[in-house]
Amino acid sequence: MTGRVRLSQILKVFGWIGLTSLGGGRSVYFHAGLVGKRRWITNHEFIQDLTLSQLLPGPNYSNLAVALGVRLAGWRGGLWGAVALIVPGALILLAVAALYFRIGFTPNATSAMHGTGAAVVGLVFVTTARIMRTSIRRGGELFVAGAIFLLVGPLHIHTVLAVLLVAPVSLWIHRPRPTS
Repeated sequence: MTGRVRLSQILKVFGWIGLTSLGGGRSVYFHAGLVGKRRWITNHEFIQDLTLSQLLPGPNYSNLAVALGVRLAGWRGGLWGAVALIVPGALILLAVAALYFRIGFTPNATSAMHGTGAAVVGLVFVTTARIMRTSIRRGGELFVAGAIFLLVGPLHIHTVLAVLLVAPVSLWIHRPRPTS
């Protein structure tokens, strides 16, 4: 597989995302950086990789880094994309943990963490809305999304079971159709 993007670019961009992104909001940064700003991949490709990364075991963001890295630069892109994403955050976590165990968090630091959490929720809503515009275009897709929401949310069904229950409907909706 020939790469669309040089490894040095993947190291730079994925490393920056790993250094500046927060928790579950990393998919937002990936979407903004790779789909929006650089146009390295399409929104459809991003949704495919995001879906795959959420279905696989392990942290979603590292799965997404591997999937996007492989798409952009082959297996080396996946490997170095994951390393570039994980290492900066791990180093920051080590530094913050050392600081916490040395002096503890002050009330101001706790307030800053709450404010940062609210910003992450806002980022997730924005990206979710952008992804929904591409993914949910027909009534059947809206039905599948609504069914998953109800099963996982109010009914507290395990995510894997909910996906397995709804998958046949989704596959039927997206079945290959003869061209006229």
